[in-house]
Formats: sequence, C-alpha cells, structure tokens
Amino acid sequence: MPITASTTSGITNQFQQYFSRKLLDKVVQETILDQFAVKQTIPKNVGGKELATFRFGPPSIASVSTLAEGTVPGITQANYRALTLLKLSKALAQYGQVIGLTDILRATELFNSLSQATQTSGQDIALWVDSVIRNTLIGSNLTASGASIGSAAEGGGTFDNSDACNTAAGSNGINVYGNPATLTTQTFAGLNTDTTAANTTMTSSAILDSMTRLKRNRAPMINGGYVLATDPRVARDLMRDSDWLNASNYGNAGKPYYKGEVGSIYGVRVVSQTNSFISTGSATNNDQFVYQATAAGGGLGTGKDIIASFMFGDQAYSIPALEGDSPLAPRVIITDTPDKADPMNQLTTVAVKIYFAALRLAAGNTASSGNPVWYLVHRTKTSTTI
Repeated sequence: MPITASTTSGITNQFQQYFSRKLLDKVVQETILDQFAVKQTIPKNVGGKELATFRFGPPSIASVSTLAEGTVPGITQANYRALTLLKLSKALAQYGQVIGLTDILRATELFNSLSQATQTSGQDIALWVDSVIRNTLIGSNLTASGASIGSAAEGGGTFDNSDACNTAAGSNGINVYGNPATLTTQTFAGLNTDTTAANTTMTSSAILDSMTRLKRNRAPMINGGYVLATDPRVARDLMRDSDWLNASNYGNAGKPYYKGEVGSIYGVRVVSQTNSFISTGSATNNDQFVYQATAAGGGLGTGKDIIASFMFGDQAYSIPALEGDSPLAPRVIITDTPDKADPMNQLTTVAVKIYFAALRLAAGNTASSGNPVWYLVHRTKTSTTI
C-alpha cells in the first residue's frame, strides 16, 4: 500500500503570511528653491493680502553738477536729484489638501497611518511650494492646480508675466539657450533643432557666460558668489568638465553647504534639484513655458527634453516666511473629534493649508522698471539619454 505524505498544499490554512513592519523609503523630490528666496514675514492684522517689496532707483550721475570754488552753486529746484521708488507686489493665494482616515483603519492598522498622513501632507505642500516658485521664475501658468501645474491643459496655457518677466529671446532679459557663445540661433526652437553637444549642453564656458551677464547686470551675490540650481542630468554633464570642483573638495571656508549642493565651476555653486521645469523640444518658442509631466527623455535629438536651470544672484525673488509665528505659514490641522458632520467620529482628517505666492524681484531690464535682471533661466539639453 503506497504511503501518502502530507504536504503544505493540503493544510494551507495553518500558514500565515509574514508581514514586515519595516516601511520602504518613499520617493521624495529634492526641493531646494525656497532657500534662495527673500523671506517676508507677514504679521497678523496688518491688512496685508499680498507680497509687496520696494526698491529705490539705481545710482545716476545725471544730476551731478560742476561747482566753482567760493561760488554759490547754481543748482535750482528744477534740477534737484529726484528719488524714485519702485513697488513690486503679487496677491497671495490659499492652497490646501485633506487626507481622510476611517476609524476602522485606525483600529486595525499595522502602521501609524496618522503619522504617515501628517508626514505626507508636509512633503506634498513642500513640493507644491517648490513648483510655484519654479513656475514663477519660468513665467509659466500659475492659475493651474493639481498634478499638471504649469501645463497648457489648465488655465488656457496663459503665462503669469504680470510682474514683468522679460522673455524676449536674444534680449538682455532672463533667457539663455545652450552655450551662448556657440549656439547661433538664440531661441527655444533653435535649441531644439541643434543636435551638437558643444552648442546645446551645459558647459563651463556657458556657466562663465551666464555669470558674466549677471555681473554686468550688477546682480548682488549670495554668500560671495552666484548659484546654479539645475537638474541632476545637467549637473552630470558639468561633472565631466575639467573645470568641475566637487563640493567635498573645496573646504567651504566656513560657509555652510546649500541643500543639494554638489560642486562648483568658476565659483558658481551648483545645487541639484529633481523638481526641474522640463519642456519637450518643439519649433514653437512659447512651448518653453509649458511643463511636460511626461518627459520625452534626454539626448541631443530634436524633440528631446529641454531642461531649465536657474542661475541666481541675491534678491532675485521673494516668498512669505514659511516658518515662525507668521499666520500665513503652512499649517497641518488634525481633526479627530465628533461633530455634526461626523457624529459617530468615523473619520479622522489630516489637512494642510498654506497662503502663498512667489514674486520675481529682478524681472525686466528697462529704464522704466529700474530693476535689473538678477537671475537667469538657462535652458539646455543633456548628453545623457536618461
């Protein structure tokens, strides 16, 4: 008589699935733009619903006159030096989101969902803040909301250039394309069709050209230098340059490292960000303002990703203070008590809200604005196909 062995397939009910309580790390964006902004504290009960900054006019020699020894100067009231005051402002807008947790979930959970919801809310609003700053600096659509912020799908694809963003290609405005010394057609469309790495990728000579433009515009420095905030793929192209200096090698002379700092070229400190503004290459210049949620991929071919990097001087843009006692700072609100809307207390909510705007302080380079360009948007392709 054959012997029948008992196997695991016959008594499956005794086996329980092993459940690890260790959580894997979430994919978190590297958001770095808030650290270079001018922070404005907006206190309570001052009647303020906007970011507002002021700047007196630049130095001028137009009213300086020659004086003669012992002679009362013939300077009349008509030719006194007049002071001018420029105001830049933008209305604040309120943003928020809510996560709901049921009472059954909280009673049976293996993980602390309330803690995770609080952490997720903070990370979401940080990504939102970084995206609003990024899009403001680009001049893209800020009326959008949700995942497609900055895309043409929302708000009709209109651009928020209300604070005088100078976007004229080849002008002394904010835009730089590829390697300025070699890319002959200084437009977004020209960058798209040029497939030469020396013309279209970020190089040390392109960094030097952009730095020189900021110096000519008398842009004040941040901690003694300028800063390039860029995509990891563009940083990778720079790291292959013989002029690249790793952040770990320059000692920093007592200066703190920036969040995301990876190195420097010609004294320009390079900071890596993952929430870059990426446009798909096209023959239409205005497509440089359209954020592509689904990127076309790296490489030098026509229609590939065109990545926007920012080179900052100081006082390039302003945001509200995001911490401290400001009533407009981000707030996480946890509601876990019964009320008329939820009398059985079946739902705990974790809400986050922020009252926010980002304002360009260095937009335009005209005599009427009196406000020179103190940051640049440098668009390039990348040699890597990632």
